[in-house]
Order: sequence, then structure tokens, then C-alpha cells
Amino acid sequence: MRRIPTQFFTPVCRNPQLVKSFSRGAYRQFVKSRMDYRKDDGSSSALWLLSLRITHRCNHRCAICAQWGKVGYNATASTPKVAGEVPVEVYKKVIDEVGPKKLHVYITGGEPFLYEPLVPLVNYMKEKGLTVQIVTNGVGLEKNAETIVDNGWDMICVSFDGPKEVHDKCRGVPGALETATRGIMAIQKLKKEKHSKKPGIYVITTISKNNESTLFETVQEAEKLGVDGMTVYYSWFTNESIGQVHSKIYEEKLGITPFAWKGYVRDTSNLNIDLIAEQVKKIKAQKFRTPVLFVPNLKPEEIKTYYSEPENFFGYKKCVSPWFQLDVMPNGDTVTCRDFPDFVTGNIMESSITEIYNNEKHRQFRRALKSCDNGVFPACSRCCGLMGY
Repeated sequence: MRRIPTQFFTPVCRNPQLVKSFSRGAYRQFVKSRMDYRKDDGSSSALWLLSLRITHRCNHRCAICAQWGKVGYNATASTPKVAGEVPVEVYKKVIDEVGPKKLHVYITGGEPFLYEPLVPLVNYMKEKGLTVQIVTNGVGLEKNAETIVDNGWDMICVSFDGPKEVHDKCRGVPGALETATRGIMAIQKLKKEKHSKKPGIYVITTISKNNESTLFETVQEAEKLGVDGMTVYYSWFTNESIGQVHSKIYEEKLGITPFAWKGYVRDTSNLNIDLIAEQVKKIKAQKFRTPVLFVPNLKPEEIKTYYSEPENFFGYKKCVSPWFQLDVMPNGDTVTCRDFPDFVTGNIMESSITEIYNNEKHRQFRRALKSCDNGVFPACSRCCGLMGY
């Protein structure tokens, strides 16, 4: 179930630098990190992915967002906030350090384009020979289309949750899809004019009650934009029971009480599972030009279990992400998972990446994770990293 469809390799292969980077990443994730996983001290030499949650600010209010949704940890008073912005010169210092290691940089938010120096920072990353992937709602694409193409940004992943009315409802912002579409088309036009393959444009859809009836139509709309690929997520969620067990393990093994899981608590009993399964089957049966990847890659009969049994891991185990990935939060804190930023191991404004990645706190987390049943924490049961790649 874990494999990426082969048609996804075609658009990636248009960018030779990305092919080299992803090949390097595959070795570090699937070979080197698994060798390091066997070490008793929790150390690792497999770092490949540098993930920057570059700002907490966002101009959208998606209902299912763990940061700014209805129960998001940045939107409610009962949980700590994950907020701030790091000066661009600090990031440049980090890039100078990791440049020789040829890491892949993954940038998300909030909304990355609300970080004012984003464009010059990414251009600096490209000057240093790094591959860069950005997840955005599209708000800054049209304005910056020319510099994005001219500087050879590698991958832009744009939220795309349905036809116009559906997408805007999911995003909580009128005109959201129009903004994203204009940005995508501006980049596509410039790529054609300049005979450039970069950046690859990918769209991301997350299934929710708002768009469960328009999934097939969403793929059709995405295809009109000539995008390089599309990923459909069945979505992250958990429940209070899993969260309490998760918290107890964190308290026992790491000495902290986690909070981020509360942003993912969601009732999925109102979803029309039969309708979702029917559309998934229809999409998979259709020969679209655009490669469509479902995460996780469930069989239609497994979809009901996915939503009704959030404790079910479908056989996925032994998360190795902390062995090859380092996540940085908006205030510079380094954590062991960008989506569960509970356990802070350092800060890039105080220490180097090299110092942080194998410091005692980072190694403590790896040892704790490895010691859990099947090498995963309870709230990891719907992780797109664990179940997708």
C-alpha cells in the first residue's frame, strides 16, 4: 500500500536536480536511517529533509486545520501557541551550513508567502544548490511567478479542495480558488514562454465533509490546469481516547504533556463513506493525464475502517522520520515532528543544525519512539508521512 504510483516519476524526472535529490533522499530514508535505527544511542547520520514551518500566520481558515481550524492549537485558548518568525539572516546561516549536505528543503506554514522575505530566501537556497518544495494556498504565486520560474524553484504544492464554491467553503475565504488558479496559470504560461520545466506544480486535496461529494469533479478541474500531479489525502484526525493514551506515553517517556493532538480531534461519523468510496473507485478507473496519488493508498473497502477506527494503523509501523528529517517551527524551535511540535529539542537561533540533530533531546525522542509498540505513538495513526511515503 505504501508505494507511489509509477506515473508520478515522470514529472519528477523532468527536473534532473530533483531526481538526484530524491534518489539521495530515498537512500537516506530507506537504507541509512534504517541502519541508524538499530543504534541503541538514538543517533543518526541520515539527515536529508529540512522542514521549515516558516510562519504561523495564515490568511485562510480551513475547518480541519490543526493550527487554525475549529479546534486548532493556534485558534483556541486552551492550548499553547506555535507562533513567531525567524529573521531571514538566521535562515541563510542555516542554509550555508546544510548546503554541502545537499538537503531537500520543505517549506510550509501557516501560509509561506506571508513570510515577507520568502522569495529572496528561496532564491538563496537555489543559489546554494538545494532543492526546494513549498506548500501554499496560492496567495503569492501570481505576484511572484516570474522570479519563481527564472530562479528554478523545484516544486510548488497548491491546496485545491474542489470546484470554486466548494474550495472557497473549505478555505473559509471567498475567491480563494480564483487566486490560486491565477497563480498557477501565470507560472504555467511563463514556463511555456521560457521553455522551462520548473517549477513542478502539484495540487493537494484533503477530503472533508465539505468536498466529499465533488472529488471526481475536483480531479477534472485540476486536470484543466495542466498540473504535474495531484495528491488526495484522506485527512488527519484522532479522538480524545487516543489522545489521552498518547499523552500518558509522552509523560512517561519524555516528561512532557503534549497538546498538538487536540487540534486533530474530529468527528468523522458524519462523512458519507459510501459516496467517498464510490468516487475514489471512479477516479482510479479513469485514465487522467494527471497522476493522482491517494494517501494512504487504501482499497475502497478499507475506507470505512480508516474513518471508523482511527486507532488502526493498517500495518504501518516503525516511523523513521526523526532519523532523516529535522523540523523547524516558526519561532526557530526544532522539533521531532512538524505536525506534532510538542517536544522541543533546540532552536536554530541558538545552535547549529549539526549540534541539534544529535543532541541528547533529539536522541531521547528517537529512543522513546523506538521503544513504543511497533515504533509509533498512538496519535501517529493517520500520519501522511508514515502512511504515504
